[in-house]
Amino acid sequence: MTGELLRRRLIFYGLNGAIVLAVCFAIFEPIVSHFGLRNDEILDSAAQLAQVRRVAHDTFRLAKASTPEADPYLAGAEERIASADLQANLQALAGAKGLAVQAVRGLPGRQAAQWRAVPVGLEVEGTAAAVRELVAAIETQTPFLFITDLSLRTLADGDDSRMRVSLTVEGALRTPKPSPGGPLLSEIRPGGEGKATSR
Repeated sequence: MTGELLRRRLIFYGLNGAIVLAVCFAIFEPIVSHFGLRNDEILDSAAQLAQVRRVAHDTFRLAKASTPEADPYLAGAEERIASADLQANLQALAGAKGLAVQAVRGLPGRQAAQWRAVPVGLEVEGTAAAVRELVAAIETQTPFLFITDLSLRTLADGDDSRMRVSLTVEGALRTPKPSPGGPLLSEIRPGGEGKATSR
């Protein structure tokens, strides 16, 4: 009788344990799958960003090693005109790469030693391949352009082929040299310098 009771208890505990495991699996398996999928998406986005930065770094080195005959400065003498030209240039460049321009705007410039930085904000949408081509084209331009800020995000979950990218692109505007100083007309006296009077 004792053996029969023990066997029934073991069967009872075994069935209950199997039911508990099945319930736990049904509850936690979708959660684990969801977080695993999100982790894969984050890793893919990080890999794309690393590739874009690698391209930007390579093109920056190529730009620095370019021929010295190329003028590295933006054309013109006014920051407002140089910014407008740069905005039009970036719009045309993005369109040529098949990207949709969402916004383009001039940003406040900053003064460096012998030149003035003219930054422009650009926001585009398109494929990852087109974004890579745009980054490479920007940093191999003449006059020289530099991407000082870049952020990107995918447009929809599970769709890594299209993304929205925000860039800050800077060009350099040559600071006009000040006119050489000379004596004022009021300081030029006829007859040369006055003679010292003796006492």
